[in-house]
Amino acid sequence: MAMRCVRSWVAGGLVLGAGGLAAAGGCGAGEYDCAEEVTCEIVNANGTSNGHCWGKCVPEPPRGFDEPMLVWTGLETLAPSCDDLIGAIPRTNEVIRTVDGLPAFVGRTPPGEAPSCPVCACTAPSCALPSDVTTSSLHVCEGENAETRTPFAPPPGWDGSCVSPGWVPSELLGSLYIGSTTEQPCAPVVEESPAPPDALTGEVAIACSGKVSSTLCAQDGQRCMLYQQEDHLPEGWRHCILADGEDRECQAPVAAGDPWPRFSEKLGVFYTEVDDTRGCTPCTCKPSETHRCEADVSAYEDRACSDILLVGRMTTQQKFCVDPGSIRTLGSLSATWIVNEPGRCTPEGGAPVGELDVRGPKTICCLPRDT
Repeated sequence: MAMRCVRSWVAGGLVLGAGGLAAAGGCGAGEYDCAEEVTCEIVNANGTSNGHCWGKCVPEPPRGFDEPMLVWTGLETLAPSCDDLIGAIPRTNEVIRTVDGLPAFVGRTPPGEAPSCPVCACTAPSCALPSDVTTSSLHVCEGENAETRTPFAPPPGWDGSCVSPGWVPSELLGSLYIGSTTEQPCAPVVEESPAPPDALTGEVAIACSGKVSSTLCAQDGQRCMLYQQEDHLPEGWRHCILADGEDRECQAPVAAGDPWPRFSEKLGVFYTEVDDTRGCTPCTCKPSETHRCEADVSAYEDRACSDILLVGRMTTQQKFCVDPGSIRTLGSLSATWIVNEPGRCTPEGGAPVGELDVRGPKTICCLPRDT
């Protein structure tokens, strides 16, 4: 196995490659700086390499800021991991993995404005004529056996006009049952429904920490970030510093002609915890307490509503059962509203509820993108 010895930084000192010497004599003469490869690259007998890292000189962080890190921001569904950034550099005696695969910080931006709540309304209630009409071959509507009962129900949505649901001969007409009127309740409707908030507007920040050297940069007041597996960062990654709080100021931009960049671009404030329970109460309808639905239902022997058999007054509380007498038939029905006052409904709901709770703010400042 061949080895090309290049200076390497590890917390506490220099790394020795297999067969290498101490820093004073192992890597030969000459200066090494942060922009060069800074891990001993192991070249195996078959010509393959276990990888190496590159460095970048960045300004020292101001007081209160963490050591420089690599930061990615974007939609959470697209977030990479720190392992995606650094690759799988083997952990062997000869090669030191430069960064832990776990992120040092994961933060989120809070969602935008609370969702707009809908304008709720109600359909109008209505009175409905009886829909349950049956005959029994027994007297006073006795018996639950289907063999003794004959359905004679009017069609759905019956308006009271003459209908002939069938024909019931006298031997099957021992008694006639007519159900009560009913009140069709109102139903909630949304008169105005705002567009739902965009669920993809929130960003996530992933910060990966690694080795930082204070000795490999020629310029005073700079740190060497030994993170990268290549000499350029993958798309979306930035060199940044982080500080607790929402009101931290980033460094001032560099003056004209100054070759050294600063952490002057503020990515924003990201929070370790974002709990958004904001929403709207559902639309409902509260019916009024006063309503009356009364109708006279007439039964006829013939199928044209001309030969009257009986008339019954029906309400929402009253049902009707009568023995029409012997040698009678049933052929048709009609109905007339006496009181048709179904009441009204009051819409409720569509009110904002919940709250937005954010905790653990971090301000993120980065080097300009073109550095």
